[in-house]
Amino acid sequence: SAAGWARLGGSLWYFVLQCSLQFAFFTAQWEEYYTGILPHATGKFVGVTEVNYGYGLASFLMACIDRDAFWGNTLASHLPQSLASSLPPIVANTETRHIGVSCWLLMNTVLVLLSIRRVLSHSNVTTNKLAISALCKFLTPGLLAISPWILPAHFVQNHTRYISVAIGLMMSLMTKKIIVFSMAKMNYASIQLDILPFMLCCLWIKYDDNMTESGAKAVMGALCLWHTWRLLRWSNMAIFQICEKLDIHCFSIKKKG
Repeated sequence: SAAGWARLGGSLWYFVLQCSLQFAFFTAQWEEYYTGILPHATGKFVGVTEVNYGYGLASFLMACIDRDAFWGNTLASHLPQSLASSLPPIVANTETRHIGVSCWLLMNTVLVLLSIRRVLSHSNVTTNKLAISALCKFLTPGLLAISPWILPAHFVQNHTRYISVAIGLMMSLMTKKIIVFSMAKMNYASIQLDILPFMLCCLWIKYDDNMTESGAKAVMGALCLWHTWRLLRWSNMAIFQICEKLDIHCFSIKKKG
């Protein structure tokens, strides 16, 4: 919905917002995988609760203003002339929506770097010399995060939804995997081959001059269906194996005897 407020659809700024959010969430689960602790706050006043309250307040405020006028104009247009003139031109003349996304990216970058610092200094990682292995876990989500920049600009503009859904499904699957593998004390592979068809199709769309707009759209649509099936299939298998191992039912309490 934040992308809707700021009218980010059809641009790479949309994927800065989406990929930074999903990458940061993956990082939190990655930290739990290595430390056994799921981070929920940075310091005493910046945590999940504060973000949720802030998001609710922002939703209310967005309903009370002209969103197009607020997000579509430059930062300088919202500030007093004396303050706007003191800003560097590149900042003053940037649209408010791009300033907002940049601040969001900066916040997530700080959170990710703090998470990496905690993991690399954790006794489990230092004792077992797991630093390189831990950092390699970012290879797959990192490739996904930069994948929109591989695609032609016109395809990103015209088919944002297809790309967004495909990336979202893959990031969701990887995050679920590392959560389950963390609980089961299993090894999580640095390279997740689930992203291979998507990455190859991105390169195909970019470099094949014979690829038409409708053909590229059909390929991306097929990928969305494929990754939907992969996510549901993997989740089904994981739930079945967990229930069988623990001798429980998923949605009900198993009767004794």
